[in-house]
Amino acid sequence: MATRKISKAQITKIQTMLSRLGFDAEDRHSLIAALTHNRTSSTKDLTSGEAVYLIDYLNGKISPKNVQEQKRYQEQCREVALEIYKLACMIGMCYGETEEDRLMNCKFCRERGTVKKNVMQMTLTELKKTKRQFEAMLNSNTENAVKKLINRTLKQKIENI
Repeated sequence: MATRKISKAQITKIQTMLSRLGFDAEDRHSLIAALTHNRTSSTKDLTSGEAVYLIDYLNGKISPKNVQEQKRYQEQCREVALEIYKLACMIGMCYGETEEDRLMNCKFCRERGTVKKNVMQMTLTELKKTKRQFEAMLNSNTENAVKKLINRTLKQKIENI
């Protein structure tokens, strides 16, 4: 089922509401990124459903419970993304501390990962799928390392005989 794109009227309404509420550009982008689980930070890339949710939120119609659920979801996404990063380090895919290194480290997920997205653009379901992929890679790497070690040890013992 295809999702409907945001209408021009919804864009206008959201932009007007954000301006009247005193949001600056950075705050607008942060709010939209939080709403879409970092899928986008631009109003024009919202779906129609996301636009309705944002309008209701800005009008105060969304209960604190829904906001708390949203925060909990985002925290779960952050936790799984951190686990993916730890697994990537254990596999040996991540290295370095610079921005360029970080971008290189994200390349695998975009190009060869099961989801084909940056980690920060994935939904919780997609993050969990990627985490399973990285866990399988780590297990495979560990099994291969053990096999190599055993073979090397056996080869040395045979040579010493």
